[in-house]
Amino acid sequence: MWRVELRFVRNAAGLVFALASLTAAPARADEAAFRYSAPITVAKPAAFVQLPLPASAYGRAQQSDLRDLRLVDSRGERVPFALLAPRAAEPQTTEQQRDAVLFALPTKPVAGSNWTPPVEVTVQGDRITVKRRGGNTVTPAEPGSSVGWLFDLGERKPGDPVPESLRLAWSGPAEFNAAFSFDVSDDLRTWRPGGSGQVMALAPAPSASTSAASLTQALVTLPAAPDSPGRFVRLVWADGASAPALTGAKVIAPQHSRIALDAPAELTLSPEPATPTPAPTDEGRRALSFDLGGVLPVVQLDLRLAPGTRVAPVRVQARLRSSEPWRDVAGAVFYRLERDGASSVSPPLALQVTARYLRVIPDERAAMLDPVATKLVVRAALASIVFAAQGQPPFALLAGSANVPPSALPVGTLVPSLDDERARFGQASLGEWGEVKGAADQARAQERQAAMRPWLLWAVLLAGVAGLGFMVWRLARGGARS
Repeated sequence: MWRVELRFVRNAAGLVFALASLTAAPARADEAAFRYSAPITVAKPAAFVQLPLPASAYGRAQQSDLRDLRLVDSRGERVPFALLAPRAAEPQTTEQQRDAVLFALPTKPVAGSNWTPPVEVTVQGDRITVKRRGGNTVTPAEPGSSVGWLFDLGERKPGDPVPESLRLAWSGPAEFNAAFSFDVSDDLRTWRPGGSGQVMALAPAPSASTSAASLTQALVTLPAAPDSPGRFVRLVWADGASAPALTGAKVIAPQHSRIALDAPAELTLSPEPATPTPAPTDEGRRALSFDLGGVLPVVQLDLRLAPGTRVAPVRVQARLRSSEPWRDVAGAVFYRLERDGASSVSPPLALQVTARYLRVIPDERAAMLDPVATKLVVRAALASIVFAAQGQPPFALLAGSANVPPSALPVGTLVPSLDDERARFGQASLGEWGEVKGAADQARAQERQAAMRPWLLWAVLLAGVAGLGFMVWRLARGGARS
């Protein structure tokens, strides 16, 4: 009797293992099967060739960080390559210059009194109009006759860079060294100390070459933020006899910006068709959803609205997979304004998010977005591939394997002097993706097997329960007979 039960247990265990084996992962021999392939066209040959990756490459990859990309030649042999991340934007400073208006200061007042302004000031709202007393003609002072100068830097609009310095121009003498002090003001009534300094000119030595230029120091450094200068600067010479004859001045304002060394890729997307759901939420009914085609590192968004005047306060949501819940990533107001036959639009929204799907939800107090005319412009910092031009062209890029180990080399290993080599990189582009038949059939079979896996696991569980029940029944029956 016990032998019979033991034999049954062995048979049940064999059934369990047989059913479980149907749910196991694919064998190592199948791991190198890539589902997709795209041809590479080399437009500019070189020892190292750069291939910008389109969004479709991110969509075909099955592993994170593009680990399942592989580059091969026409014989199927591997070609060494590295992934090249986009370079960070580089700071850049440009110098803006504009003319300042000069007004010669009158004679220095006696102690305890104020300077008599050489200008008339008219205030209208937030605008200041400045006129020279007795006319608006600039008359340069002769060397030695100047007490000082009043500089009008001009009206600064919102967003304009803050002036950093004044560059003086003069007509003579050839050599001088003049010290000064200055004050700054917003309205010619209240003044605050600005600092002091000196300007100079040194002629070249007689023995120097005829092409040698004179040495000059012509800058008046203005106060830095938060005590940035107002509109007016009052400069007073320490010794008017040694002062130059000024003929003009330039306002120097540095403009700081960041220049993208590797411009982000731009995608223009239409909303996905609405998916019917049993009980859609109000957000779901109002939202427009967009599929980026792959998990992309998004750096900027822009919403292109239908023609006409439109104002759209929205929330932006994102997710990596369609099965995940949405999460809020940003809020913004996009607009399109029509004025006098011209249109102005809102600036793009800067953000840092990695997502496959984006959703734009208009505020419930605003109008719904037109799903036909509305477009989402996505700018994403996509990587490039740099590969050594070895092997037999044409080359191809493979993608779409869930288990293959990474093929990319560290970029420092592939290109030892990257900064020097960048300027010599060749250029290539990626063609249309196609499915590799054998790998695609295998992938579809694995998908069917994955869909059947829960049923197979239930079958294993039910078989085990049935076997245990049968054993209990046999044991109970044997006990009754005894």
